[in-house]
Order: sequence, then structure tokens, then C-alpha cells
Amino acid sequence: MLKSIPLLLTASLLSVSLSASASSAPERVLLQKLAADSITIKWRYPANETTAEPVCVSAIGQVQQDEPHCAASTITDGGHGEATITGLRADTLYQYQIGDLSDPHFRFRTPADHNALPADGNTRILIVGDSGTQSEPSHAGEAAQVTAGYRAYNTRLGNQEALDLFVVLGDTAYVVGTDQQWQQAFFEVYPDILSSTLVLPTIGNHEMGYGSFPCEAMRMCGDKPAGTLLSYGGLSFSADPNSYDGNRDGRADPNGLPYLSIFSLPQRGESGGVASGTEQYYSVDYNNVHVVSLDSQLSARDPAQMSAMRDWLISDLSANELDWTVVIFHHPPYSKGTNHDSDSVPQRGPVDMPQKDMREQFTPLFEAHGVDMVFSGHSHSYERSYYLRGLSVSSPEMAPLNQYTELDQNGKPDAGRTRPYSQLSETSGGVDDRVIYTVAGNGGKADAAPGPRDNAEQWLRHPAHVPQPTDQLDGGCSSDHGCHHGLAVKGSVVLDADRHSLRARFVDVNGDVLDEFTITR
Repeated sequence: MLKSIPLLLTASLLSVSLSASASSAPERVLLQKLAADSITIKWRYPANETTAEPVCVSAIGQVQQDEPHCAASTITDGGHGEATITGLRADTLYQYQIGDLSDPHFRFRTPADHNALPADGNTRILIVGDSGTQSEPSHAGEAAQVTAGYRAYNTRLGNQEALDLFVVLGDTAYVVGTDQQWQQAFFEVYPDILSSTLVLPTIGNHEMGYGSFPCEAMRMCGDKPAGTLLSYGGLSFSADPNSYDGNRDGRADPNGLPYLSIFSLPQRGESGGVASGTEQYYSVDYNNVHVVSLDSQLSARDPAQMSAMRDWLISDLSANELDWTVVIFHHPPYSKGTNHDSDSVPQRGPVDMPQKDMREQFTPLFEAHGVDMVFSGHSHSYERSYYLRGLSVSSPEMAPLNQYTELDQNGKPDAGRTRPYSQLSETSGGVDDRVIYTVAGNGGKADAAPGPRDNAEQWLRHPAHVPQPTDQLDGGCSSDHGCHHGLAVKGSVVLDADRHSLRARFVDVNGDVLDEFTITR
């Protein structure tokens, strides 16, 4: 049974198919707040032509005799049309129409009921991080290569598994997250996915525009006197979303943060989970997977906001009864990526401080409340940890590695390649207290060398991450230094969840699987 539209459309095909019904096609279409009985559909026409048109949703297949569900729409922030349709059936394929625009490719499938499986028994999630590089001339086309790699991988499976969720890990619109950059790097790269699949985002540093700071705060004074103000994209360390500066004039933009006007996120628990009261962090229940999006860019920088987010997370995870729990946020707690070494945060200034804070403040909560996997971006590489518990310190402070990791039958750290991990950890005595952390910030570019302030010997060799046998850097694993603990190649993570297993595969631009691991329950 078809679950969702296969990823076959292109931006040009989408435009052509709609042009017969309208003087111009929408420049963006986006699905939000998809639940078993409701959905929010957003769209926008170019040149401020969007009007408040009704939206109708009709079931396809066995229940097609049902009357269409229609709703009025409103014009919301950023000039988007938005309509919420209720009364839908769980695990049902629908097509939708915006005004008089109908298209066979405008369709979606509702999730199954709470903690139930869909008809085909699988939930598929595509995860990309730092994918917003189409708006950077030096990286144009690279995000599309990553999506093409996923399509190639999916084709080899005979398109057996359609896409349910599209997860983006921040830095989705370079360099400063303007509305125009979102259009170029997001809506024009993924039109077929966004019009048919629920997208779950998190805030990255490049979503927050330019940052102005004294040069000594980032140790970037050089010949400049202390107190000299510098301004760079992606270097804001403000905790206030209303401070967004997208044009480098040093003043907050009157239209606010584009990220928050583009997305309509479930702050009131509309998609399951506990209401957060903010779109900066939220949770979603989808089939038997609970996804939590945390805010490591804004909320993590203010003690009061950090405390509120922690309290909410404890409430949300305590109430969660679903089989699998996945958490996303932008700044990885463990990484030796280029310019984003999680051990060197104090020496690099406040921009990367969330890496340290998320490790110290949140990893113990993940272990205490049954989180299975955590995904972050920020570092433009792929890194994947062992099955960890208790590692809230930096690498130099670590005890022997086997004190933190799941152990294999020989009492050594288990890389999870010869057998799956168990949700109820054998090393912990049958307790669900371990987490796998993945850095997947290579959805739009990949750094092939350490930065000028990185320790070249430690680059992509964080001890909490497993060595990667497919490493091809510096002679690969045959070199004197052995395998890197990460891969400096572009790609995405494909996550499949059924009742008994949660499987992650890292897929490169050729559709090849370079790393995979599974947790069973």
C-alpha cells in the first residue's frame, strides 16, 4: 500500500503541473502538524499574490466515498496561506486541493493511531543536517546530490518504503537564514518532499542571521583593539528570537525570525506529546515513534529558558509511551568536526557553548528517560557514537572508554556492527539507559580537512565515536593512525522503525550505505 508520494518530482515538474490551474504556481508548499486526524497545509505564491483560499482534502482508495474535508484559510506571517483540516482518518492516504489548484502529486498519509503501526508496518524518516547550501555559490547543487543519493538507495529497495517524516537538523538556509535564502536552499531543493511529507525542523546558528560581538569574545581581534565589534553570519549568540538581524545593519529585523514565520510547529501538543508553549522546541508522535526537537541555539543560551526547556523535556519524556524516542537539536554534544570540536568550546568563545551545555545538562536526561537516538548537525561530517551512558564530560576528562559504552561478548566497546544493540542494555543489566548520538551535518557539504584552530591529530577522532571502516581520508584505515571516527563525505541518514527494531543507515550521494546500526526491543 502506498504511504506517501515517492520522491520523483522535480521543482520544474511541480511548477508545470500546477500552471494549468493558476496564473502562477506556488513558490512553496509545506505540510505541518500532521496527526492521525488533522493536518495544517501552508503555501505561498510569488510576488505577494497569496490569497486566503479554501483548502479541501479527499481520501483516496477504500474510503474515497467520504465527503471531502474543507477548511477556510488565513494569511499568516511571511505572507503564507495556511489552513488546518480536521476530521481525518488515521493511516489513510489523502489528496488535497488549494483553492482551485488540484494536482495528483499533492497527497499525504496520516499516521496511525497512538503507538500503532501503519499498514505496511514501518515508519521511514529521512534526516539531513546543514543542508541549506544551495544559497552558497561554492556549494550549489550539493544538497540535491544528497537527495539523489537517498533516491538511488530507495530505488534499490524497489521503492518499498515511502517517506513518512523529513527531519532537518538546522542550518537549513545559509548564510543567515533570510526568507529568500529559505526559498532558494529549502523550498526549491525539496519541493516534492515538502508538499507530501511532514517536515520536522530544529533551529541552527545560521538560522539566526548576523551576530555582532566584541572581537575578544571570539578571540578574533588580531590587530584590532579589544572592544572592536565584528559581524558574521551564523555567529549570533543571542537568546532572543526577536533579535534576528538578516541584513547586517545591527538592528533587529521588523518582520522577525523567518524560521518562525515559515514553520507552524505544534507548541500546544497538537501532534502528540506535552505542550511546550513555544515553537522553539516541541514534540511529535508519529506511529510508534516519539520525536523531540530541542532548541540548542536560543533557549540553551539563557539560564531561565534552559531551565524551562529541561523541565518541559522531563514532563514530555515522562509521559511518552511510544516504542521509540528520537531527539534532534543542532549542536552536537560529542564531535571532532572541523571548527566545532566539542572539547574546545571554552577556548572558542560563546558561539559553540551549546555543545558543552547540551552535553552536561541534557544527556543525563536522555539516559534517565529512555531516549534511543539523538541526531545533531553543525559539524559538516558524519560521526556516530557507541551506545553511551554517563558521558557528560569532555574527552580529556574521560575515564576508560568501556566505562561508558555497551560492551561486546569480550568485554570491549561494542560498535554495533556484528549484532544489534538492545533497547534494554545488557551491560546495564536490562535497563533502557543508553543512547546513540549521531552527527549528520553533511547534508549540503562536507569538510575534508581540519580547520586552522583544530588539532589535526584529533580531527574526526572523538573517542566516544566508533571508528569508520569506510574511511578513505589520508590513506584510509591502512594509515598509521587507523580509521577516522567519522566520514568526511556528504550524505543523509535513513531511519526505519517497526515494532521490534529501530535501524539507522548513513547513505552517501551514490546511494551506498557506509554505516549502519540497529536497536532492538
